[in-house]
This record gives sequence, C-alpha cells and structure tokens, in this order.
Amino acid sequence: MKPFMRIEHLSKSFGGVKAVNDLSLSLFPNRINAIIGPNGAGKTTLFNLITGFIKPDSGKIFFDDVELTHLPIHAISRMGIKRTLQIKSVFNSMTVYENLWITLSAQQGNLNPFKPIARYPDIQKRVEEVIEQLDLGRFQNTPAGALSYGDVALLEIGMAIITKPKMILFDEPVCGMSPAETEKVVSKITSLAAQTHIVIIEHDMDVVFKMADEIAVLAFGSKLASGTPQEIGSNQQVKEVYFGTDEVDA
Repeated sequence: MKPFMRIEHLSKSFGGVKAVNDLSLSLFPNRINAIIGPNGAGKTTLFNLITGFIKPDSGKIFFDDVELTHLPIHAISRMGIKRTLQIKSVFNSMTVYENLWITLSAQQGNLNPFKPIARYPDIQKRVEEVIEQLDLGRFQNTPAGALSYGDVALLEIGMAIITKPKMILFDEPVCGMSPAETEKVVSKITSLAAQTHIVIIEHDMDVVFKMADEIAVLAFGSKLASGTPQEIGSNQQVKEVYFGTDEVDA
C-alpha cells in the first residue's frame, strides 16, 4: 500500500534541544494514524513542521508525492491539509452556523459584507451538510461561546472538514472532556476516516487504543516503534520508555 505522507530524515532543533531528530515515518490511507509519546517527544513540533508553521533544519515531507517541506502555510492548507488545536479556536461571538459559513467563505474568497448569506446557495448547502453530519442542528443559532466544551470540539471539527480536506491533524482532540463528550467526539472522528486521512496526537491512551489502526511512538524526537495497537501494547521498549513497566491493555 502506498503511503499518503512520507517523512524522511526530518530534524528540527531549538537551541541545543533536538525536538525532532532524524525522524522517518510513513502514514498509510484507510486507517486512523496516531502519534504518541511522552512530553517533549516531538509530537507537536512534528505537526508544526507538517503544516508549515516552522521549517525543518533538514529532511523532507511529502504529501501525495508532492514535497511540502518549504511551502508556506497557505499553500499547504490549499493542498487539503487542515489542523485542529488542543486549545479550541472558534469565533465565540458568532453562532455555529456563522462559524462554519465564514470558514468556508474565507477559503473560497467569497467574503463580501454587502452580500447576504442567501446569495451563496452552495455555501449554505455545505454548511447545512456539516451541521447535520455532526449533529449540531439544535445549536446552529447558538453562539459558540455558549457551547459545552465537547460541542465546541465538534464545531472545530466542522470548521476543519467543511472545505473537504484530504487530511486532518487532530492535536489532543478530547483533552479536558467528560467521558460522555469524549465518546461523542471519538465517534465523529472515527466516522471521518472513511472520507479523509486522519492523524491524531493524544495523551489519553484509552482513546488512542480505541481509535487508532496504526500507532507511531516517538521518544526524544525519533521514532521508537510503530504498529497496530496490539503490537504497541505488547512492545516492551515502549512500555519502559512511555508507559512505564506496567502492562498495557490493547
């Protein structure tokens, strides 16, 4: 199977600290890919490198065989790569509907304050599709700032998928959620895997082992191991470096 993303000998240092150290990694389609590791392992730095927020010292990143290593942020976004953040990023004073509408409109360059929403039927249709897909209909006229944390996360997912991206990077998507909220968000993310490439960073190991089809474990900026949840759960080196010495149920 051909990978949709190839990371080749990627390195990035901050001062004397190697946040990413000669990392090579392939991500394959039709599965949820998870990237885990202890604090300081290089996970968030890797996401920042993929999305162009920072540039590597060396190495290359390919997406669908196109090198994006040194492309600007907007060019990477236009390739269909989107990212959600651990700190949710929505427009609190705008309704759910307005958040989705403005996200898609900005992507298409249709932001005109003198034209009513009704003048953009294609955007309206897509917004309504996403609201239905994420079960946000009862909140469509609710300001984002009045939503529960879990529903804010769903809205942010909606803002990521509304442009029909090819890949979404989820940075700790269920951080700080209640069990009920976590279950709802995990269900929605899992359902997205049928239509787009999914890559997640997540510290909740129960969530990782429930969602992921393939897990890459980072340590000190390098790949320690990769495999299925079962393989990672039984890997003694992973247990010692990341999980400690206790047994892990996979």
